[in-house]
Amino acid sequence: MKELSRKELLKKYDLVGSFSEGLARVRKNNKYFHIYRNGTPAYKERYDFVDSFSEGLARVVKDGKEFHIYPDGTPAYEKRYDFAYSFSEGLARVEKDGEEFHIRPDGTRVN
Repeated sequence: MKELSRKELLKKYDLVGSFSEGLARVRKNNKYFHIYRNGTPAYKERYDFVDSFSEGLARVVKDGKEFHIYPDGTPAYEKRYDFAYSFSEGLARVEKDGEEFHIRPDGTRVN
């Protein structure tokens, strides 16, 4: 399929973010997800919020909990956090029950 222009994408979606790692975050009917340049959704799940991809993972929010997903929509790990930052230099800062620490992409705790 051909790439769609930003103008064409805005006809399909309420909000279209910048492309990062080949995917853009979009909003439709107050739910967020990622799309390819041709406008096709990258996965079926819809979230309360999504960030752009960074280091192969994107932070997402669902039902008040935050975690990271791969470009195909698969969760990177099972745990859910009260807050999570995007990955940078192989780590993401997260918060759970008032405690802050870092995790690796597979969800293992660093400190």
